[in-house]
Amino acid sequence: MSAPDTDDRGELRNFAKGGVVTLLGSVASAAAGFLMTVVVARLLGPAEAGVFFIVMALFMIFSEVTELGADTGLVRSAARLRALGRMADLRRVTVAALVPVLAVSTVTAVVLYVCAPWVASFFADPAHLDEATLFLRVAAPFLAVSAARMVVLSGMRGLGDLTAYTLVNVAMPVARPLLAVAAVGLGLGSGAVMLAWSLPVGLTFAAAAVLLWRMVRRAGTGGERDPGAVREFWLFSGARGVAAMIEILIVWLDVLIVGALVSNHDAGIYATASRFITTGTLVLAATRIAVAPQIAGLLAKGDNRTAERLNSMATGWVMIASWPLYLALACFGPFVLTLFGDGFAEGAAALAILATSMLVVMAAGNVQTVLLMGGKSSWALGNKVAALAVNVVLNLLLVPYLGIAGAALAWAAAELVDTVAAALQVRYGLGLRLGLRSLAGPGLWALFWFGGGGVVARLVAEPTALSFAAYLTVACAGYGLVLWRGRAALHMDLLVETVRRR
Repeated sequence: MSAPDTDDRGELRNFAKGGVVTLLGSVASAAAGFLMTVVVARLLGPAEAGVFFIVMALFMIFSEVTELGADTGLVRSAARLRALGRMADLRRVTVAALVPVLAVSTVTAVVLYVCAPWVASFFADPAHLDEATLFLRVAAPFLAVSAARMVVLSGMRGLGDLTAYTLVNVAMPVARPLLAVAAVGLGLGSGAVMLAWSLPVGLTFAAAAVLLWRMVRRAGTGGERDPGAVREFWLFSGARGVAAMIEILIVWLDVLIVGALVSNHDAGIYATASRFITTGTLVLAATRIAVAPQIAGLLAKGDNRTAERLNSMATGWVMIASWPLYLALACFGPFVLTLFGDGFAEGAAALAILATSMLVVMAAGNVQTVLLMGGKSSWALGNKVAALAVNVVLNLLLVPYLGIAGAALAWAAAELVDTVAAALQVRYGLGLRLGLRSLAGPGLWALFWFGGGGVVARLVAEPTALSFAAYLTVACAGYGLVLWRGRAALHMDLLVETVRRR
């Protein structure tokens, strides 16, 4: 990477500030989410946990569908309106984003509650049908505000208050395992565990709505009024809404298919193993939260050069942080899965497949976000449709014969199709360079220390806590030294400077 100009460095420093805040929040959220998975797996066991995770998957799918793309749309619109000084339209667009989402979500929640026994019959075996119905009815009321919660939080992001956004967003995953343990300690049963997962959705929605309204009022009503602002918002958000629905289907569809074609037991193992993969995206999530409003503002002003540098730096940080984790999971899956209890180690092969595919996804960084902030939600929709088709076809072909390993292969193929397509579109459609050459060195060193080191460790010792700890110690020390020596080229000096100041 070439040295940034003074103006560029200001944008990079602002990103570093936001990145530190959101990274801390993402780490806390990921740790809490991982803890909740451990709590559910240990308290309920593989079969009942499988039912729990399937209901959770359905909740997330319905929530994503009822967002209608307004979450991403409000991030982009709020950032663009602020960058262009069009604050007169901000309040109108915010209201226009929330009202349809709340209406559709409420109707969906009522239908899910009423039809819970029928929905449960599609994925739960007879022994767990009553539990599945209970889980659905406990979670359904909170579906009414789940999508609106994400839209409100997205508005806070677009207006640049990442600290408030992070605090509210982290409160939900942190509260869940605490409430779950308390519920079980009081002897309230498995339904209370689902309530512990659902209740924080409503509480954090209320807090976020109050904060966003205050921010919108403080922003004022200056600038020219554009009668087409709301129409522009929904043209973008409509395509994004369909794409987001497909995206969440890709994430959770394999869990549903495994539950339907194999068993709830295997679905529980697969869902638990796949949670490691989502936990590992915490740095990507943190940089996406911080970088999206800046990218939207820069592209709105035509400053593609700074947008390239910003995206390149963010991609470097994502890759540096995530590759070691996924290589470690691929090598030591049989050990890390035992943290969830007996029987979960069966998911080691699936975990290795998923982790390996994520190396490519993380190397592409935030190409999905750049594509959306560039206004190309229709392009992203096409990518998602292709990825979903690959996912469905391969799941139906592979799961009956390979079980959860087949589901992992299908998911990996879908993610690669989506990622490669988005990267090509950003490079040749938007004309933004990705800066991947500068990442070759850190990538190769990560493969050496964590990939090669992991293979050696598995050849000379069983995957135990002791061998895993020794492997991590050596790999982290070697890789850390490499990063320190190349910190300037990777803009790690900005990160260190920002951490010291904060």
